[in-house]
Amino acid sequence: MTRVAAIAAALIVSVAAAGCGDSAKEATMTSPSKPSASRAPPPRVAPVLLGGIRYAQIAGDPKTDGQAGGFLAAYDSSNRELWRLKVYDNPRRPELEGDVQDVWFRSLRVESSKLLIENERGERFEIDPATRRVLTRPAPTVPPRDIDPVSGQPFLPLPK
Repeated sequence: MTRVAAIAAALIVSVAAAGCGDSAKEATMTSPSKPSASRAPPPRVAPVLLGGIRYAQIAGDPKTDGQAGGFLAAYDSSNRELWRLKVYDNPRRPELEGDVQDVWFRSLRVESSKLLIENERGERFEIDPATRRVLTRPAPTVPPRDIDPVSGQPFLPLPK
């Protein structure tokens, strides 16, 4: 038998062996998977600086904190954590998958001497870093129906 024929025979045997899989394994591979809820990764929110202190979103521990999202931490110039604060509550329902219940910051910015946070639900919060007091801010108002939300201009009446 030539070398090429031997390689071809070995290839045929290995393909045939791969096709004779274990039926339990095949059943597992071909059975439809259970539906599961999943979410996109949390938005990337850059830390902000205010008075030489860096403020950043951090993840809480669902086992000890009761939730993963909604926490803010303050760091000094040596990257030492000064304090952490729960900005909002997000109680978890044990019968649902955990990560789909997490609500993270959508934005974090400085305005005057306050930190402004908006979460994925559109809720807005104002934090005074000096007192670590959290105030809820009203959500932006929805434009009236006769205003185009993109251009901000009134809709033109349709010809009759």
